[in-house]
Amino acid sequence: MNKETMNALVFCENRNLYIRKPNGLEYDFDNVDKPALGFEFEVIIYDDIEVKILNWDKSKGFDQQEQIPLNADEIEMVEQYISNSEPPEGVNLHNQYCNMLSKYVQGEHEQIAEIYGFSNLQIVIIAGREGSNHPLRGNARRVLEYIDNTHTIFYDITDEIFATREDLLQDYDHYRRQIPQATMATGHAELGNNS
Repeated sequence: MNKETMNALVFCENRNLYIRKPNGLEYDFDNVDKPALGFEFEVIIYDDIEVKILNWDKSKGFDQQEQIPLNADEIEMVEQYISNSEPPEGVNLHNQYCNMLSKYVQGEHEQIAEIYGFSNLQIVIIAGREGSNHPLRGNARRVLEYIDNTHTIFYDITDEIFATREDLLQDYDHYRRQIPQATMATGHAELGNNS
Protein backbone atom coordinates (compact mmCIF):
# COMPACT_ATOMS: atom_id res chain seq x y z
CA MET A 1 0.00 0.00 0.00
CA ASN A 2 1.24 3.47 -0.74
CA LYS A 3 0.05 7.04 -1.04
CA GLU A 4 -0.86 6.34 -4.71
CA THR A 5 -3.34 3.60 -3.78
CA MET A 6 -6.46 3.75 -5.89
CA ASN A 7 -9.82 4.23 -4.24
CA ALA A 8 -12.01 1.16 -4.17
CA LEU A 9 -15.67 0.43 -3.54
CA VAL A 10 -17.20 -3.03 -3.71
CA PHE A 11 -20.82 -3.82 -2.90
CA CYS A 12 -21.44 -7.53 -3.27
CA GLU A 13 -24.52 -9.72 -3.64
CA ASN A 14 -24.39 -10.47 0.12
CA ARG A 15 -24.95 -6.76 0.90
CA ASN A 16 -21.40 -6.22 2.17
CA LEU A 17 -19.69 -2.93 1.38
CA TYR A 18 -15.90 -2.58 1.17
CA ILE A 19 -14.16 0.79 0.79
CA ARG A 20 -10.51 1.77 0.33
CA LYS A 21 -9.42 5.39 0.52
CA PRO A 22 -6.41 6.86 -1.37
CA ASN A 23 -4.28 6.75 1.79
CA GLY A 24 -4.79 2.98 1.97
CA LEU A 25 -7.38 2.95 4.76
CA GLU A 26 -9.65 -0.05 4.23
CA TYR A 27 -12.92 -0.79 5.96
CA ASP A 28 -16.12 -2.66 5.37
CA PHE A 29 -19.71 -2.83 6.47
CA ASP A 30 -21.63 -6.12 6.62
CA ASN A 31 -25.28 -6.57 5.64
CA VAL A 32 -26.01 -2.95 4.74
CA ASP A 33 -28.30 -1.17 2.34
CA LYS A 34 -27.03 -0.51 -1.15
CA PRO A 35 -25.05 2.76 -1.26
CA ALA A 36 -26.90 5.67 -2.87
CA LEU A 37 -24.64 6.34 -5.83
CA GLY A 38 -27.21 7.93 -8.15
CA PHE A 39 -27.48 5.03 -10.61
CA GLU A 40 -28.91 1.50 -10.66
CA PHE A 41 -26.95 -1.63 -9.73
CA GLU A 42 -27.20 -4.72 -7.57
CA VAL A 43 -23.47 -5.36 -7.38
CA ILE A 44 -20.65 -2.94 -8.10
CA ILE A 45 -16.90 -3.45 -8.33
CA TYR A 46 -14.76 -0.33 -8.46
CA ASP A 47 -11.23 -1.58 -7.93
CA ASP A 48 -9.00 -3.44 -10.35
CA ILE A 49 -12.09 -3.62 -12.59
CA GLU A 50 -14.87 -1.02 -12.82
CA VAL A 51 -18.17 -2.77 -13.46
CA LYS A 52 -21.73 -2.98 -12.23
CA ILE A 53 -24.19 -5.84 -12.35
CA LEU A 54 -27.82 -4.77 -12.67
CA ASN A 55 -29.48 -8.11 -11.87
CA TRP A 56 -27.50 -10.63 -9.86
CA ASP A 57 -28.34 -14.20 -10.87
CA LYS A 58 -27.80 -16.45 -7.84
CA SER A 59 -27.42 -19.50 -10.07
CA LYS A 60 -24.26 -18.06 -11.68
CA GLY A 61 -20.80 -17.17 -10.43
CA PHE A 62 -19.34 -13.69 -10.71
CA ASP A 63 -17.61 -14.33 -14.05
CA GLN A 64 -20.86 -15.54 -15.62
CA GLN A 65 -22.86 -12.43 -14.57
CA GLU A 66 -23.64 -9.71 -17.10
CA GLN A 67 -21.06 -7.06 -16.22
CA ILE A 68 -21.52 -3.51 -17.47
CA PRO A 69 -18.50 -1.18 -17.43
CA LEU A 70 -18.96 1.99 -15.37
CA ASN A 71 -19.11 5.18 -17.42
CA ALA A 72 -17.26 8.40 -16.52
CA ASP A 73 -20.27 9.92 -14.69
CA GLU A 74 -20.76 6.77 -12.61
CA ILE A 75 -17.06 6.67 -11.76
CA GLU A 76 -17.27 10.28 -10.60
CA MET A 77 -20.27 9.43 -8.37
CA VAL A 78 -18.40 6.45 -6.88
CA GLU A 79 -15.34 8.62 -6.21
CA GLN A 80 -17.53 11.22 -4.51
CA TYR A 81 -19.16 8.54 -2.35
CA ILE A 82 -15.73 7.21 -1.30
CA SER A 83 -14.55 10.75 -0.56
CA ASN A 84 -17.57 11.40 1.68
CA SER A 85 -17.49 7.98 3.34
CA GLU A 86 -16.44 7.76 6.99
CA PRO A 87 -14.94 4.61 8.49
CA PRO A 88 -16.63 2.83 11.40
CA GLU A 89 -15.79 3.93 14.94
CA GLY A 90 -12.23 2.95 15.88
CA VAL A 91 -11.11 2.18 12.33
CA ASN A 92 -8.12 4.26 11.30
CA LEU A 93 -4.87 3.94 9.43
CA HIS A 94 -2.86 3.70 12.66
CA ASN A 95 -4.74 0.57 13.80
CA GLN A 96 -4.78 -0.90 10.31
CA TYR A 97 -1.01 -0.57 9.86
CA CYS A 98 -0.31 -1.97 13.34
CA ASN A 99 -2.62 -4.95 12.76
CA MET A 100 -1.01 -5.64 9.39
CA LEU A 101 2.47 -5.38 10.92
CA SER A 102 1.49 -7.70 13.76
CA LYS A 103 0.33 -10.36 11.26
CA TYR A 104 3.49 -9.88 9.21
CA VAL A 105 5.73 -10.26 12.29
CA GLN A 106 3.83 -13.38 13.39
CA GLY A 107 4.35 -14.87 9.93
CA GLU A 108 8.07 -14.09 10.10
CA HIS A 109 8.27 -15.77 13.51
CA GLU A 110 6.67 -18.92 12.15
CA GLN A 111 8.96 -18.81 9.13
CA ILE A 112 12.16 -18.45 11.18
CA ALA A 113 11.11 -21.45 13.28
CA GLU A 114 10.68 -23.51 10.09
CA ILE A 115 13.99 -22.28 8.68
CA TYR A 116 15.78 -23.55 11.77
CA GLY A 117 13.99 -26.92 11.70
CA PHE A 118 11.04 -26.49 14.07
CA SER A 119 7.42 -27.19 13.22
CA ASN A 120 6.04 -24.62 15.66
CA LEU A 121 7.02 -22.01 18.23
CA GLN A 122 6.07 -24.16 21.22
CA ILE A 123 8.83 -26.61 20.37
CA VAL A 124 11.22 -23.66 20.00
CA ILE A 125 10.39 -22.50 23.53
CA ILE A 126 10.82 -26.00 24.96
CA ALA A 127 14.10 -26.63 23.12
CA GLY A 128 15.52 -23.18 23.82
CA ARG A 129 14.74 -22.97 27.53
CA GLU A 130 17.55 -22.47 30.01
CA GLY A 131 19.14 -25.78 30.99
CA SER A 132 17.83 -27.56 27.89
CA ASN A 133 19.85 -30.45 26.48
CA HIS A 134 17.82 -30.55 23.28
CA PRO A 135 20.09 -31.26 20.29
CA LEU A 136 18.81 -28.14 18.48
CA ARG A 137 18.85 -25.84 21.50
CA GLY A 138 21.29 -23.47 19.74
CA ASN A 139 18.92 -23.10 16.81
CA ALA A 140 16.00 -22.59 19.19
CA ARG A 141 17.86 -19.82 20.99
CA ARG A 142 18.64 -18.11 17.67
CA VAL A 143 14.93 -18.24 16.82
CA LEU A 144 14.02 -16.80 20.23
CA GLU A 145 16.61 -14.06 19.81
CA TYR A 146 15.15 -13.14 16.42
CA ILE A 147 11.64 -13.08 17.92
CA ASP A 148 12.82 -10.89 20.78
CA ASN A 149 14.54 -8.46 18.41
CA THR A 150 11.63 -8.24 15.97
CA HIS A 151 9.17 -7.62 18.81
CA THR A 152 11.32 -4.76 20.07
CA ILE A 153 11.43 -3.27 16.57
CA PHE A 154 7.68 -3.88 16.09
CA TYR A 155 6.81 -1.97 19.28
CA ASP A 156 9.13 0.89 18.33
CA ILE A 157 7.44 1.10 14.92
CA THR A 158 3.93 1.03 16.40
CA ASP A 159 4.92 3.81 18.81
CA GLU A 160 6.15 5.81 15.80
CA ILE A 161 2.93 5.13 13.88
CA PHE A 162 0.67 6.23 16.73
CA ALA A 163 2.79 9.34 17.33
CA THR A 164 2.37 10.42 13.69
CA ARG A 165 -0.68 12.25 12.37
CA GLU A 166 -2.59 10.02 9.97
CA ASP A 167 -2.08 12.36 7.02
CA LEU A 168 1.71 12.26 7.59
CA LEU A 169 2.09 8.48 7.81
CA GLN A 170 4.43 6.80 5.36
CA ASP A 171 3.05 3.98 3.23
CA TYR A 172 2.70 0.59 4.92
CA ASP A 173 5.72 -0.93 3.14
CA HIS A 174 7.96 1.75 4.66
CA TYR A 175 7.16 0.38 8.11
CA ARG A 176 7.15 -3.29 7.08
CA ARG A 177 10.63 -3.04 5.58
CA GLN A 178 11.99 -2.06 9.01
CA ILE A 179 11.24 -5.57 10.30
CA PRO A 180 14.20 -7.89 9.59
CA GLN A 181 13.20 -10.79 7.36
CA ALA A 182 13.43 -14.33 8.66
CA THR A 183 16.63 -15.86 7.27
CA MET A 184 19.15 -18.36 8.53
CA ALA A 185 22.39 -16.86 9.75
CA THR A 186 25.30 -18.18 7.68
CA GLY A 187 27.20 -20.98 9.36
CA HIS A 188 24.95 -21.04 12.43
CA ALA A 189 22.59 -23.93 11.74
CA GLU A 190 22.97 -27.16 13.61
CA LEU A 191 22.13 -30.28 11.65
CA GLY A 192 18.85 -32.00 12.20
CA ASN A 193 15.18 -31.38 11.92
CA ASN A 194 12.91 -31.27 14.92
CA SER A 195 9.28 -31.68 14.12
